[in-house]
This record gives sequence, C-alpha cells and structure tokens, in this order.
Amino acid sequence: MTVKILLALSLLFSGVLAQASTVSAVKGQKVLILLEGGAVEPGDEFFVLNPANKKRTGIIRIKQVKSGKALADLVKGRAMAGYTLQAKAPSAMSADVNPATEEAEAPVQRSDTSYLRVIKDSYGVIGSYLMNSMDADVSYKDGFGISHKASVSMSGSGFGAGGFYDYAFSSDFIGHAVATIEQFNVSGSAAEAACGGSTSCDAKINYLSMYGLIKWYALKGKYRAWAGGGLGYMLALSKSSSALNESQISTNQVFTFALGSDIQLSRKNYIPVSLEYNMFPASSTVKASSIILRAGWAWNL
Repeated sequence: MTVKILLALSLLFSGVLAQASTVSAVKGQKVLILLEGGAVEPGDEFFVLNPANKKRTGIIRIKQVKSGKALADLVKGRAMAGYTLQAKAPSAMSADVNPATEEAEAPVQRSDTSYLRVIKDSYGVIGSYLMNSMDADVSYKDGFGISHKASVSMSGSGFGAGGFYDYAFSSDFIGHAVATIEQFNVSGSAAEAACGGSTSCDAKINYLSMYGLIKWYALKGKYRAWAGGGLGYMLALSKSSSALNESQISTNQVFTFALGSDIQLSRKNYIPVSLEYNMFPASSTVKASSIILRAGWAWNL
C-alpha cells in the first residue's frame, strides 16, 4: 500500500512539473526552459515530452537556473519549443517509453541525483599534516674566533588547520583560496658543533599561511579529481631556531603543486582531499620543502 501511495505521489509531481515547465527555445544541444513554479537545481535530469501525444522524445540535464528560467544540455533524443518536462523517476514511471513511437526517443536510464554534476562555489574547513625537510649551511665560530660553515640536513613533521573558499571561474577551472596556521618543524645533526655550540640543529616555526591556486578538474563524477598549482605567502607567527637567523625565517613565499579529489557525499556536502608539494625558493644557504596531506569538510553554495 505504501509503495502504491509513493508511486501515485511521484506521478502527480511529474504531472504538475510537466504543466509548469516548458521548452522555450532550442539551439543545438542547448535547451532554454521556462519555469513556472517548478523547483529545479543544476544537475537535475528530466524527460522531454511531446505535448501532442505525451510521448518522451529526449532527456535534458539542468545546467543553470536563474530568474524563472533554466539552461539545460540535451543529453539524448530531441527537444522542440513548446515541449514539456517530466521528472525522471524509478522504472515504474518509465514503462511507457517506446522507442518505436518516435525515431529519436531516448531509452530510460535511472539517474543518480545524490550528488552535483556541476561544480559550484563552495567553502570549507581543512586539517593538514606536513612532512618538512631543510638543508642548511650554518655559519659558526670556533674557540679561536675563526668563522666556519657546516652543512646540516633536517626533517620533521607538523600539523595545520584552517579554511578555504573555491570560486568557479568555469565548469573546469576553479580558484582555490586557503588560509591556515601551519607548523614547520625540522631537526637534524651536524658533523660539527655549529648550532649554538651543539651538533643538534633545529627550526621550529608557526606560520600563518595563505595560498592561491588554480584547480583544473579532470573528472566530475561522485569523485571529482583535479590538479592545480599556485603560490603561497607564509608569515611567521612564532619561531625558534639554532640553525637559522631571524632574517631567514620572518616571511617566506612558496610555489605549490597539488593533486586532489572532492568526495561528494550529497548535493550540499563533500570531503576535500589533496596532496600538495610546497617548494621554498632556494637561497645560497638554505633549501626547504614540504609535502602536505590535507582533508576536511565542505559546503556547496
């Protein structure tokens, strides 16, 4: 009984939508829809109906919605001005499709509408795990006041937390802005007592880091894969080091390269995951880099 009621409600909803939404114009594979009370979102799919015989002639996917109108892509079949829409639904509602009735009728396929098929502006929070490395030439004076240099390789890990905002320039390219507090912690041993009279050398810095990246999306399904690159500016909030002097750790800029994926959980939320490489511009005495694993929680706007 419950199934019958749900099916009846679905049929009623489809009928109302078909009456409320009509095809206004068709140009190539682009379809302009006139909405009169029909609630649709980007990524939704609909059957196109011939109002003369109520037969399905194609399938469209909504791309943009604005001011009572919608722009859609023609996925299959054909559409003409004056044709109406019917919401795609389970197979019980698809039984009347007969490819023989119209040459361009499209076969019925169930569409997963649990996630977005287009990329929208979004924002979120992220946590980071950093794997840092540094090679430094440390200057020091021996007991006779003679200056020397010692090379030391240091490595270590740290954590970070912050937020981001994604702006959709187009369907493929996204501007990615990040602000986060990060730890750059490294330590190592020198062959000589070059670091404050000790062979143990370190650098411990807490940065306020701001990044700007351009992301290109190669895949746009439930798991949206992307690659990107950009720049970062890092301001030292606190610092201590036996290997570096003050001028070397006040501020830094980095080149950033990244690979990532947005794991869509619903039309509103997704989990952003990325692996990033930060390369500090090398100086005559210091070379540094970071590999960063980020993950978080995001909301679509």
